[in-house]
Amino acid sequence: MSADITVTVPARPGFVRLLRAVVASIGARFDLTYDRIDDLRMVVDEASAQLLRVPSRTLTMKVAPGERMVILVQADGSADGEWPPPGVEDTLAWRVLSGLADEVRFERADDGRPGVRIEMDTSG
Repeated sequence: MSADITVTVPARPGFVRLLRAVVASIGARFDLTYDRIDDLRMVVDEASAQLLRVPSRTLTMKVAPGERMVILVQADGSADGEWPPPGVEDTLAWRVLSGLADEVRFERADDGRPGVRIEMDTSG
């Protein structure tokens, strides 16, 4: 059984590439195909883009690797108003997320932090 991996970066667009690199590394470690690794990178990128709209200092990505990989990306700020933003299901970002992942949920932690939970089958 693999341990969960947690990475925190400043909530700025230039640091999302580090989250993408980490999730790609995890995918490579599990011998995923190049296409599936690229899918992982894209879902992390799209989830992060949604969270960068929330005024925050950091983004945190938690990955529970395995045959059903669970990725949670959270901002440390609080989303004023609704989370997810109204109409998000009509955006290209939502289409990318829901098309590549088996399950995607916008969620809010008990302390109000917004997040995006992604579940992907990695068994092949």
